[in-house]
Amino acid sequence: MVDAIEEFGLRVRGARYRLRPGGYVILRNDAGHIAVIVTRRGAFLPGGGQNRAEAPELAAMREALEECGLIVRLDCLVGVADELVYGEEERTYFRKRCSFYTATVLDHDAHSVPEQAMTWIRPNPES
Repeated sequence: MVDAIEEFGLRVRGARYRLRPGGYVILRNDAGHIAVIVTRRGAFLPGGGQNRAEAPELAAMREALEECGLIVRLDCLVGVADELVYGEEERTYFRKRCSFYTATVLDHDAHSVPEQAMTWIRPNPES
């Protein structure tokens, strides 16, 4: 029997969702803070969609490099969940199949220019 994939986000009744798989990293610094990408829409874990024929692990590592300029090593898969979102640009509902990995920063790529602003946030000890 296959376990059901958890969902988060708002399900819109009658909407047809397009699957968009991707990989995301959970990075902690020495103080236990978690890396997030800050955009005008909010704060998000580094990561994003997979390219054609790309595994979620490779997508997670590529996105960490592109978005943050960080070279990372994946430690383990934390889990997989589907985020239900509406893509304004594409005018499409997406089921983002998110594979989440803990990761370790190995280095900063001096030649890359990060696409996003990254910051470290302290997790809420109550959660």
